[in-house]
Amino acid sequence: MPYAKPEITPEWVKATEVAAALGIDTRTVVRMIQRSELKMRALRLERGVLIHREDWQAEMERRRIVSADA
Repeated sequence: MPYAKPEITPEWVKATEVAAALGIDTRTVVRMIQRSELKMRALRLERGVLIHREDWQAEMERRRIVSADA
């Protein structure tokens, strides 16, 4: 039985957008997720990787807090 395609909604953001915001390559973002350096849910699709927007926002907030403490 074939798998249903995941529904793409505004709650998902492209890995390319995450990479641009971090100033790193998209492949680096994917590797960081695989190594659990970025705590984000991700979907690998034919056209690329999607990241859950809520996870992305939480990660950005965590990074903002850490940089403010430094």
